[in-house]
Amino acid sequence: MNILRKYDDFILNNASQISSIESSLRTLTYVLPGRFADAEFASEALFAALNLIGLYHDSILVRAAENLEPSKKPIPSPHNRYTRYWTNSSKTYQRASFALTFLQYTDVLMEMGIQKKWGKQVKWKLIIMVELIKAICRIILLYKTQERTIVNPAIPRREIDPSIFNQENFSSNSRTWIGQRTGCRRDNLSSVSSIHQNSNSNNNNYYASSCDINNYLMNKVLYVEDIKNPSELVHRLHGIGKLAELLYILRPLIYVLALQKYGNRSWKPWSFSIFIELSTIVLYKYFYKKHMSGGYRWLSTLEKEEERRRFRFLFFYFLRGPLYEKFTRTKINNFCHSVSNKPILSLFGGILRDYQPLWENVYFYTASS
Repeated sequence: MNILRKYDDFILNNASQISSIESSLRTLTYVLPGRFADAEFASEALFAALNLIGLYHDSILVRAAENLEPSKKPIPSPHNRYTRYWTNSSKTYQRASFALTFLQYTDVLMEMGIQKKWGKQVKWKLIIMVELIKAICRIILLYKTQERTIVNPAIPRREIDPSIFNQENFSSNSRTWIGQRTGCRRDNLSSVSSIHQNSNSNNNNYYASSCDINNYLMNKVLYVEDIKNPSELVHRLHGIGKLAELLYILRPLIYVLALQKYGNRSWKPWSFSIFIELSTIVLYKYFYKKHMSGGYRWLSTLEKEEERRRFRFLFFYFLRGPLYEKFTRTKINNFCHSVSNKPILSLFGGILRDYQPLWENVYFYTASS
């Protein structure tokens, strides 16, 4: 326990530096493939390790942020408010969400390791098992959130600026005061007037000082989603909406089973998968139109963000199955060949070539599950 406590203190005292190192190493994992033998496996191992260690670091930062003064506490995003609410409300949600996140962080690494050790047959058994567990976790999340759209990631993201834990932020010169009667913490007049004083210190900085004032005022503005109960940030589903979410959850598992039956070169698995995905979009649109006042316009920021994420993932169909083999791969090869003698574009073309074996041989690289 003492070792963990010392490690926690070390992370807090060096939060900014640790965050920078994590970011740099994570960037390195994107350029490692193709650089040396087994570079892809090393890259995925590093990427998975960074993500898993990052989860623990996030928990340290969150616990420390709870002890900050109210005026210094970071304002959580709708995503973090929503996921933290369900994580704190249900142990089952917490376990299922962390299991799902763990699989999402390590599925590529597990697939590559199993294939190197035991071959393709065992690899596909692993893929089916992982997709089955993911589907079970998502179904649990669906029902534990009282049948609401599953957001990704299902756990809170890191949104805390590590610099708030610097020692200077804990100085005794507090810019807030606590009312004796109400016990509420308020900003000192000096913290407000300092903005005005700074704005008068230099007439040439009028625009900059105006921005400071605007930023200060905007931080005090409350929007509708800020005062909503966290659970209400995502609408409940029923009927067609619930069917659409269940189809979306089962789609990866159906795709893998179809691949096992028909093979990667058949159009059937690809067609089944994209048909299900497009069907969920249509069903959701119908659900929003018929069962929600205001329709799509009244979706929350969190719901719109999740919908955009799912729409972006449709791009991966260009990197799967027969569409990739008969269309996308040819286009990529032609592009890489055409830019091979051009200074900057050749670098980009080289990166594409390095990633091609991964798209072709590693299922989870383009699975979007």
